Amino acid sequence: MSEQINNTDIENMLKLLDGFAMSEESRLKVTASEELPQGEAKKQYHHGRCDIGSPWAKGTAFDVLED
Repeated sequence: MSEQINNTDIENMLKLLDGFAMSEESRLKVTASEELPQGEAKKQYHHGRCDIGSPWAKGTAFDVLED
């Protein structure tokens, strides 16, 4: 399935990135989905910088060097 990217797609992506840069948010993940109609976007909440309950978030990551 190959679709050409048109100028409208590029302009929409630039608007999304400009809006993100002006916001107070610090993380952005863009995922293409066939579940949403073309041109529609969905925002999803992220709980923080580390996965909740992960070894890294708990301070028990196995790959951290000891001092």
